[in-house]
Amino acid sequence: MPPGIQRLAACLGDVPIGVFTADWTLVWWNTIWSALHGDPAVLPTAERNLARALFGNGAAHASMLPVRSERGPDAFAASVVADLKDAVSHYAADAQLDRLVQELREISDVFAHHWATQTTAAPHTTDRKTIWHPETGDILLDCDVLIVSGADLRMVTYTAATGSSNAGKPDLLRVTGGRRTATA
Repeated sequence: MPPGIQRLAACLGDVPIGVFTADWTLVWWNTIWSALHGDPAVLPTAERNLARALFGNGAAHASMLPVRSERGPDAFAASVVADLKDAVSHYAADAQLDRLVQELREISDVFAHHWATQTTAAPHTTDRKTIWHPETGDILLDCDVLIVSGADLRMVTYTAATGSSNAGKPDLLRVTGGRRTATA
């Protein structure tokens, strides 16, 4: 990760941040990201991939919390597939990327359908998502994907609208580390 992006991420410490490669492999995250989504460090390195979490059948998929996109049930999946198609067009000789796509085409009918039928789709850049978390219940958050030019990285951030009923939920997760608190 470029030093400037590392510094930017550090400055945004109260915001859940994950940094992904072109194939949606998570390469960096902060503490509040772990509190929101679960600790990626407990997953095998190969399973720290958003496409595997969405379409796979391994540890990443099993650990993913339910996420609903405001754009509809298919939009999130379609945009991730569009991003992978774009990555394949830029990195046609990347054997690891090719294996990921082949694996997902074989194990996921949804992925295979999007891969075969999708000609163009908007890349995953911004969305409003509801994430169900066992500590807080539903959390409505704005998800922004910032593209890091020249590094082929995506910095994913989640924020809640100021003053909304969701605004304090990320703070609660930051304080509790995403673990249930005891009640009296």
